[in-house]
Amino acid sequence: MKNLILLFLLSPLVCMAQLNYKDLTFLAHNKIDKNIEYIKHKGYVFRQEKTTGDGTKQVYYEKGKLSRTMVVMRVLNNLSVVISYVPEEQNNFENIQNEINKTGFNLIDSTSSDRDSCSSYQSKEYFTKLCEVQFPGSTEKSHNITFYRKDISSNN
Repeated sequence: MKNLILLFLLSPLVCMAQLNYKDLTFLAHNKIDKNIEYIKHKGYVFRQEKTTGDGTKQVYYEKGKLSRTMVVMRVLNNLSVVISYVPEEQNNFENIQNEINKTGFNLIDSTSSDRDSCSSYQSKEYFTKLCEVQFPGSTEKSHNITFYRKDISSNN
């Protein structure tokens, strides 16, 4: 009985780690410093920071060492970000995809290969690319969502 009560009390914390469409729009509208506080509050912890070839940096946060849930923010010169989100569950990916379909995004491109299937969408404000990746020799799949405001570019 104690274990059941503990599981019930901790279950909201597990769901809190998964990002949703509103989280992605929040992150797209804010600078890196505010975004770091936001995702820390959601339970993500700093993993690493890398400088890319174009001089921007990528900041990696994950939901624990054994989790497959990760948020990568590519920090542009004006401190705006391009978000790459790896949801742990297909259900989370599908919920975001459904919200994108409901909120006025238009499909602008689709690609497919043996390893992945990607669809790119845009709305008046945002660009997003949703990919489903098939691991070779495995039935396991991974998902990736890239999300950013359309008015930013890496030259900012």
